[in-house]
Amino acid sequence: MELVSVSVGDAEYEVRCDGDHRSGAVLIIGSAGTAAEEYGDLCARLHNSGLRTITLPYRPGMDYKAALAAVDAAKAAWVHVAGHKEGAEVAWQFAARHFNRVSSLVVLGGGHPAAATAHAPASDTDCPAVEVGTTIIATDAAELTQAKASGPFVRGDLRIVSANANGGNDASAIVATEVVLRSNPW
Repeated sequence: MELVSVSVGDAEYEVRCDGDHRSGAVLIIGSAGTAAEEYGDLCARLHNSGLRTITLPYRPGMDYKAALAAVDAAKAAWVHVAGHKEGAEVAWQFAARHFNRVSSLVVLGGGHPAAATAHAPASDTDCPAVEVGTTIIATDAAELTQAKASGPFVRGDLRIVSANANGGNDASAIVATEVVLRSNPW
C-alpha cells in the first residue's frame, strides 16, 4: 500500500493506493466520516478481481478537482469510479466533467446531482450528464426514486440495482460486483 498526499487549493487529502500498477484502476470516493482503511474489504475484493484501487476519503467541501488530483497523483490514465453516499456526488461530478479519464461509474446511495424528485431537490443543477456506463445502487425507496430520476442525466448504459446494503460486507460485495461487471470488456 502507498499513501500519497494531494493538495487542492487549501485542502490536503491523503490518498491510499494499492494493487498492481499494471492493472486497471478504481477510484473509490468514500462517505463522510469514513476513513480509507474502512474500505479495506471492498479494496480486497477488487484486488482479487485484478483491479488496482485508489481510495479518496470524503471531506466536506470536496469537489471533482480532488478526484482528478487523486487520479493524477496515482498516475492512472483512466479509472472506474465508485462513490459512496456523499462521495457519490463527487463521483458524479468527476465522471461528468472528465469523461476522458473515466471508464465507468458505480454509485451507492446517491443519484445524479441535477436529478430532482418530489422529496429531494437537485443539489447541483449545473452538473452535466455523464457519458459512461453507470450503475446506481439504491438501498431504500428514496434512493430508488432518485436513481430513476437520474436516467436523463446518463448518456450511456444505466443499470439501477435495488439492494438491501446496510453497510459492511454486504455493501462491499455489491459495489465490488458492480465495479467488476463494469470493468470487464465482455
